[in-house]
Amino acid sequence: MSRLCIAAALVVLACGIATSASAQRYRRPVACSDCIANWYYFDEDASGADDDWNCAGSSYDGHRGSDFSLRGGNGAIGTGYDVVAAADGMVVSAVDGFFDRCTSCPASGADPSCGLGFGGGFGNHVAIQHGSDRVYYAHMRMGSVRVSVGDRVTCGQVIGQIGSSGCTTGAHLHFETRAGAAYDPFEGPCSPTTPSRWVSQGAHRSMPEPTCDGPAPPTCPSGWYTIWTCEGSSRRRCIDGVQMTEECGPGSCESRAVGTDDVCDADADSYATDEGDCDDRNASVHPGASEVCGNGLDDDCSGGDVACPMSEDASVPPMIDAAVIAQADAAFPPGVDAGARPDAHASLDASGPRIDAGMGRSGISSGCGCRAGRRSSSSGALTLIALALALALRDRERIALGRGIGRGASRRGLRGKPLERE
Repeated sequence: MSRLCIAAALVVLACGIATSASAQRYRRPVACSDCIANWYYFDEDASGADDDWNCAGSSYDGHRGSDFSLRGGNGAIGTGYDVVAAADGMVVSAVDGFFDRCTSCPASGADPSCGLGFGGGFGNHVAIQHGSDRVYYAHMRMGSVRVSVGDRVTCGQVIGQIGSSGCTTGAHLHFETRAGAAYDPFEGPCSPTTPSRWVSQGAHRSMPEPTCDGPAPPTCPSGWYTIWTCEGSSRRRCIDGVQMTEECGPGSCESRAVGTDDVCDADADSYATDEGDCDDRNASVHPGASEVCGNGLDDDCSGGDVACPMSEDASVPPMIDAAVIAQADAAFPPGVDAGARPDAHASLDASGPRIDAGMGRSGISSGCGCRAGRRSSSSGALTLIALALALALRDRERIALGRGIGRGASRRGLRGKPLERE
């Protein structure tokens, strides 16, 4: 281990840069789980041996990154295998437009489409600042780069696709982590890095896990569900680790179809507040109930009580003038049958023969005075007759109304048949 720390290109790395508190841990930098067929790791031995982090030979001399080689080689590039951000960060470099089927790395200028002269050897690539680390995602497919300098990216976000551009002999993703100098993100017996820079690096010559860094997502206890579920006299649910309980009352939590919320039904009318019951304390009030007019309740939960309709006779004016009725009531107390009330003549007959007020004992008229007296007596009698008639008409109207006959019908009957005096 100490021999590696002394190696010129690894001094900064081996002395603890990989353990920087501000650096993020990484997820697998490709979206696929089975598209990678080979691995070439960071070269841990500057002496010329090809030692990888596990002291094995999956590397080559001077290699400064971790390569994920595409199954199927250059022939699989056209399928389109996504490269994703291994952590949150900001794009500091984005290069695209170079040929992406390279098979060699000639000297600069020796090949018109491949080599060190294309993107510094990285070809189509993206560099992202992940905390204290800067990571290069290199050799990507032409036209696949989806981000620009200054973009903020999140862990798992697609930034391009695997290709073979720049200085490369075949399709792969070159993943190079730098903290000032390049370093190996894997932990192992021949690597100075500890702990691993991966969230879960996996076994040698296998894929790191696709798990992003950060706190574990909240989970719900066993037996809790995202829908409301009855539990005794209450119902409960759990969403993203947040547990919620709502008390329903004894016997008032009702189950519903599988996959739907159970409900609290306090009045046990089979309708809950969640289902449109506008008064869950009154079992007679719920959607579908019969609306009762004028009771002050929204029985069917349709939006309010309804007014009762007016009777047919409510808008018909009285048949007899109110002034006439008042005069009749003043002359004859209520409760006496109009037909039994004595008229003016009957009262006179009761005391003996009727004598004209304007006649003497001889029954001979005394002239003008006799006429005046006769007129006066006749006028009083007519008034009494009119009042008796008004009372009779009023009583007939009341009887007709009591039998359910409309005033209009009463009028027609009265007008069609004149009253007879007794």
